[in-house]
Amino acid sequence: MGIFTSNPLFEMLKKDHAKVKELFDQFEKATDRRTRARLVQETLLELDVHATLEERLIYPAIREEIDAEDLMDEALEEHHVAHTLMNELKRMSPGDDRYDAKFTVLGENIKHHVKEEEGSMFPEAEKADLNWEELAQQAMERKEALKARKSGSRAKGKSARAKAGRKSRAPQLRKAA
Repeated sequence: MGIFTSNPLFEMLKKDHAKVKELFDQFEKATDRRTRARLVQETLLELDVHATLEERLIYPAIREEIDAEDLMDEALEEHHVAHTLMNELKRMSPGDDRYDAKFTVLGENIKHHVKEEEGSMFPEAEKADLNWEELAQQAMERKEALKARKSGSRAKGKSARAKAGRKSRAPQLRKAA
């Protein structure tokens, strides 16, 4: 079995990696704040879903089958750093100082993580006696559910913020009239 050619789980993960790398590249090329903000939000959603899948399903399955505790622990620590940056970005607005810099650092962190995952963890894990098709199927099902849930909660958050913004402006408009 050649890596990324017949392992359905690694094919899926590699596609996720390529998509996120492309989003980071688009961010670097974008010049207007609105486009950059949209790219940040899309990237954060993709990373959130991907990291959740790896942390809750994929890494535990791999960890049970390979003797590479240091490799697995390092991957989780890289996720921790990414989550920290992602959470800070979620609390910021695109005009904040260091917003672009923080997203750029997140991209560098993710690119390093992907290189290690694809170069070390995946080849080591592929030797494991796992039912890759079943694990890939579980991952795809969870991925769809996570995307739907996280997309829905993001839309609810935007709607609530928009309503709150309208409510807070309404008294000001009445006072001015």
